[in-house]
Amino acid sequence: MKISILGTGLMGAALTEGLINASHDVIVYNRTIAKTEPLSALGAKVAATPVEAITASDATIIMLSDGVALREMLLNDVTRVLLKGKKILNGSTTTYSEIVEIACVVAEYGGDLAEMTIMVSPDPLRNKQGRFMIGCKTIDESYWTEILLSIGESVNRLGDVGEASKAEAPMIFASIFIPVTVAYAAAVAAKMNMPQELSERYINMAIPTAEYVLPNMLARDYSKCMATVDSYASAVTTAIKTAESVGVPTKILKDIQDLFRSAAERGFAQKDGSSIFEVLFEPNANDK
Repeated sequence: MKISILGTGLMGAALTEGLINASHDVIVYNRTIAKTEPLSALGAKVAATPVEAITASDATIIMLSDGVALREMLLNDVTRVLLKGKKILNGSTTTYSEIVEIACVVAEYGGDLAEMTIMVSPDPLRNKQGRFMIGCKTIDESYWTEILLSIGESVNRLGDVGEASKAEAPMIFASIFIPVTVAYAAAVAAKMNMPQELSERYINMAIPTAEYVLPNMLARDYSKCMATVDSYASAVTTAIKTAESVGVPTKILKDIQDLFRSAAERGFAQKDGSSIFEVLFEPNANDK
């Protein structure tokens, strides 16, 4: 099967590698062409435009930062008129209302838009250990399940389009707060000259999954990347929209957004999100 991947960031690239390893013919597109070069070396065909990728494939999977980027790619004047008969799976982070609205417009132009939430990090995705939640029409469940099981261990359909975004919402909030909590704890411990061995032990005891971000902070090395600062900033934007839609206060989320933006301004935009430690450990006047 010919499958196109639009967006080859960390997760998009890992998804592409998994599909290539599963013997699919893969077409990739990224607006930054350099990000497709390692995938081309593995056998992926590189498309010059999203339209080229979509029209040349049986199925399209979109891996962008958020609902705004998804809308701009799919529903622009050039792309939307070519959606008739096309099956598209969104892996971008969206709110419930965003994905439902976009799916309705895609349907108006004769296409089918489903959605997925990826429940693993990039490495398992490369190695056929993916776990997925999907939202789609009942008639499309077997189609997407077959594709995703070729690179994974489980696919759980939660209902129609929008249900996967609903299920992902609480996970987005957790994923945002965990690195922030760890960064605050690590920065305070470091400023108090607490022995690193003790701070590492106590932070890991107190905060579940701290072990995924704390080593980067202690080493002050953010090159090993699970999720970039930019991707966290996009996730916070989605979280703010979700919170506003259900009447939950957003002030703390907006403060967290400023934290990630400060890290990006310091040159950490494409580094791991744990680099927010630097903003807390060595704040400048604009960070206070």
